[in-house]
Amino acid sequence: MAPKEDVGLVCAELLKGLDSDTLDYIAMGIVEDDGNVLACDEVVDFVSPLIAEPLCGGDEKKAAALAATLHARLAPAPAAFKPAPRPKAAALPQAVPMGVLLAAPKELKMDLLGNEKPEEDDDAKKGPKKETEAKSAKNEAKAGKDAKAQARKVEVARVEAEQLDKELDGAKAKAVKLRQTKGPFKGTIEIGPLTLPNPGGGLDLLADASFVMTPGRRYGLVGRNGKGKSTLFRYMAARRVGGMPDNVTVHYVSQEVAFGAAAMQQTPAEAVLEADVERRLLLEEAAALEGKTGPGEPERLSECLEMLEAIGASTAEERANQLLVNLGFSIELRARKLQALSGGWRVRVALAAALFAKPDVLLLDEPTNHLSIQAVMWLSHELANSPTWQSRIVVVVSHDRVFVDEACTDMLHISGVARKLTQSRGNYSMWAQRRSEQQKARERQLENEGAERDKLKEYTGHGYKFGGSSGQINMMQKMKKQLVKNEAKAELEEEELAALNEDADLPLQLLAGGVLDSHAVQLKEVAFGYPGSTEPLFKGAEFTIDGKSRIVLVGENGNGKTTLVKLILGELQPTGGSIDRNRGAKISLVNQHHADQIDLSLTPLQYMMRNFPGDGTNQHELAVRSHLAACGIDALQQNVTAACLSGGQRSRVAMSAVSYERPHVLVMDEPTNNLDLGSVEALAESVKNFNGGVVLVSHDQYFVSQVANEVWIVDKGKVKRAESFEAYRKGILASIKR
Repeated sequence: MAPKEDVGLVCAELLKGLDSDTLDYIAMGIVEDDGNVLACDEVVDFVSPLIAEPLCGGDEKKAAALAATLHARLAPAPAAFKPAPRPKAAALPQAVPMGVLLAAPKELKMDLLGNEKPEEDDDAKKGPKKETEAKSAKNEAKAGKDAKAQARKVEVARVEAEQLDKELDGAKAKAVKLRQTKGPFKGTIEIGPLTLPNPGGGLDLLADASFVMTPGRRYGLVGRNGKGKSTLFRYMAARRVGGMPDNVTVHYVSQEVAFGAAAMQQTPAEAVLEADVERRLLLEEAAALEGKTGPGEPERLSECLEMLEAIGASTAEERANQLLVNLGFSIELRARKLQALSGGWRVRVALAAALFAKPDVLLLDEPTNHLSIQAVMWLSHELANSPTWQSRIVVVVSHDRVFVDEACTDMLHISGVARKLTQSRGNYSMWAQRRSEQQKARERQLENEGAERDKLKEYTGHGYKFGGSSGQINMMQKMKKQLVKNEAKAELEEEELAALNEDADLPLQLLAGGVLDSHAVQLKEVAFGYPGSTEPLFKGAEFTIDGKSRIVLVGENGNGKTTLVKLILGELQPTGGSIDRNRGAKISLVNQHHADQIDLSLTPLQYMMRNFPGDGTNQHELAVRSHLAACGIDALQQNVTAACLSGGQRSRVAMSAVSYERPHVLVMDEPTNNLDLGSVEALAESVKNFNGGVVLVSHDQYFVSQVANEVWIVDKGKVKRAESFEAYRKGILASIKR
């Protein structure tokens, strides 16, 4: 057991160069609650990622060795093994008849050698029940230790992400300054070979991966959730990948945008202007040089002013505001401080800032998550058609199939099975078609080769069983060697097929309460206005929801879609018109925040059992497990804490909880957020097959086109029905092109 102050001193001595916060974090993290230092492999897993970059230049082996040295300094050396002395055999006080030994063993306090027997403890006397309780306690202790280990991995990932963000900001400023001496970057970027470590521990996400990015090309990065897409983005932005030139400007928009305290006091336009690092640095330098007459200072001021003119600094504010308008910001929203905006609108500010900065490489991680359909369509049109992006590189992660198809020219695919990254020309639909054809061809090939192997097995077995000439036996031996080769080849081909099949749709079965005899909810000339407002938010909402409804609500954010959902759920009451509800109808909500409300310390199984305890029998637990599996959460994931699951996996857990109650109507508010492309397709199929009514709010064009048979537009204070979703899209596209 090592005193905590000693641990801190040893860490400071061996890990010189780390900041004090990280040192304190390591010192606390490698010591158990009982004061004992973690096992060596646990210390290495915990410490290595934290010291690899700052102390070991990214060399993971050096980091692991240093972490092992730290453990060796702190862990007490095991005492030399000394066998316990055997007790001497004691003479029996008197002869004990064998019959007595057999008849009454419980009364005997000595063994057959005459040694005194230890008293049986109470646990042993109580039999199997106590033994079971002991095993249960042992299992609970192990589960607690596993949970702590997982929590440490999550914390390591968080610290690593913070470190990457710092490196990203530094790299961005450095690139802008280098451009002033080297000039802007031109040419292709060859990334790799790179190894992408797993932030949560375990096998690397990518091994020896390489790819090429060419200006004017727009890449869609696809792969299952949790396979490294966001991690690769962070590594690219922070220049932790080989091949990224120093003078290349990179702007990364993550799924979860965090603004600093100073930025939260800015308006959206001010935050967007701040994102243009080159403009900001030039303005700062020009202001510092104003009025100075030292050697070279007037000339440098003139250069700064020329560069500001070249990048259009005088029109910057106008361009920033126009970007915000295109992304749906009203005059009122543009006047607010960032701290007064919702998380979704802040993400839009970050997206506008990235577009305004015009970096050489733009990395967008799920940029459509908080956009309306209008804003999604504008963004895809901007990336595909604006002259700005014809000479730059764009890489996008998105679950919106239509957006990826329209915005991207090439695909990058991360295989979690093979831990490889592959690159191909064409949009997502073209890539998916090729992949499907490859799967079918590989399956046919394996089937044919399997039949050939069966024949070889039959021939070789026949030859040895029935004998034959030496020539025949030699032939059989050759065929057996061929069989061994074929079986080895088959193993490799089956691995390749597994990699091809990893993107296949996972199951997602939503349980329903069945179709009702009549409507579930009926809206009649419904209007709603918040207290104090002079005009209603909307009026004229009139439609019926029954067991076969597939209704989608569309319109710009802030126009009243969410309010209309709350009216349907009964959370708000109309200020005009009426709503007729079927008292026997069960209506359940799946919204974009349900996954965030799951207790991260619980496993999916624990979460479900806490919400649906049932009768406590094994049969009930098996039913819950079966339901989770039907929603795409396999047996392994069911026993992993939610903190270690991807956002998409947590979304599946949330949907499984909602559907377990068997609602008659599902109200789904942005259900595709956090899902990957394959999961969106699975959800669309599941909603189509749902034996009840569905009301949707979604920006995902593919999902809406697959599911909705009624489209209602909430816009300009009215709720009106569109002819079809395609007609609605055509109207938006026409306005964008104008």
